[in-house]
Amino acid sequence: MEKTSIKKHSNIFSVKRIVFDAVFAAITTIFYIFFKIECKFIPIFPNFLDLNFSMIAVIICAFMIGPWDAAICVIIRCLLKWLFVGTNTGYVGEIADVLIGLAACIPAGLIYHKTNLKHKGLFALISVVVGWVSMGILSNLFINIPWYSSFYFKTNYYKDGVPSQLIGMTSDAIKTITFGNVKEITQSNFMLFYILFAVIPFNLILSLIIVLLTAPIHNRLHILYDVIKIGPSKNNVEEESTVSTDDNNNEIKEEKEESEIKE
Repeated sequence: MEKTSIKKHSNIFSVKRIVFDAVFAAITTIFYIFFKIECKFIPIFPNFLDLNFSMIAVIICAFMIGPWDAAICVIIRCLLKWLFVGTNTGYVGEIADVLIGLAACIPAGLIYHKTNLKHKGLFALISVVVGWVSMGILSNLFINIPWYSSFYFKTNYYKDGVPSQLIGMTSDAIKTITFGNVKEITQSNFMLFYILFAVIPFNLILSLIIVLLTAPIHNRLHILYDVIKIGPSKNNVEEESTVSTDDNNNEIKEEKEESEIKE
């Protein structure tokens, strides 16, 4: 068991793993900062949202190496953006991106590496969409809107409600996506309509785009995962279980021999 434990720890802190983590973090950061589409060109969404494709590299990292390596990439991309570019969202946009990224990549990586499901790759990609949309809802309810209200409009969301300026920024997009069925956006109905007709569709569409782009890349690369042997591959798991079984058998034999000697 000691040999197996040493092998696992050496794999976690191996130079190869650190190098691959750095490569994925760099790719993710480049996409996060430079390759994004502002939603002001997409009239069905509020113009302060944007589409970025950095999560493709994060999900591949979760599959190839592991969920915690992908989580590190999610955090590093935001830290580097703050360091070299700064923020135009009062940090709330990047914090929400970290939470959404973690909710998407950690379950996907755990499903892919820790389960024996027949179609675990498919289930992992489905978990990306579910985690992404769920955290998008929660982050907007409890972080984005309250923080935006305070940072940009100097109002207390919990005391004064949604600022009229924010309602104005989103009302046209909500009316467009509902084909005019929503006639008026007010403080009392803003959050409901914003979540239903902006947050959920936006995050659902974006996560599906990322998954659909990631799937063919994963299908091309997955044969390399065991060749590279960075993450907890199937072969490693089988080897560890074999070693564990052998150790247990040896312990049983020793116990039998001791009992025979005593008799």
